[in-house]
Amino acid sequence: EEVEVGLYILRSLGLRHGPWLISCPTCGRCQVDLAPLARRVEAALRELPAEAALKVAVMGCEVNGPGEAKLADVGLAAGRGRAVIFARGEKLTTVPIESAVDVLIEHMARLAAEAGQQQQQD
Repeated sequence: EEVEVGLYILRSLGLRHGPWLISCPTCGRCQVDLAPLARRVEAALRELPAEAALKVAVMGCEVNGPGEAKLADVGLAAGRGRAVIFARGEKLTTVPIESAVDVLIEHMARLAAEAGQQQQQD
């Protein structure tokens, strides 16, 4: 865990790049069990190459969640039984909460592949 914390600190200081998870601390408005969703997304982020410096948001409510998710490269804002998926500030789709993480991971992989192709061109 110390290595992960060290990498987190370096990323927060802008000294290291790589995928970045943003998740809300949850509050009374949260209508889903957010921690398991965030853990699944975090595990998927570990599989992405470090060059894929994606910012991924996993938010637990439909009040503040959309705004935060829109600031990320890709994200979800969960609500009662459903989640809104965002990419680069645009709403992509609304999906059942059961499939939200899988849909988010698909978009993460697509954006990571696009980033890899762009780096090869540069």
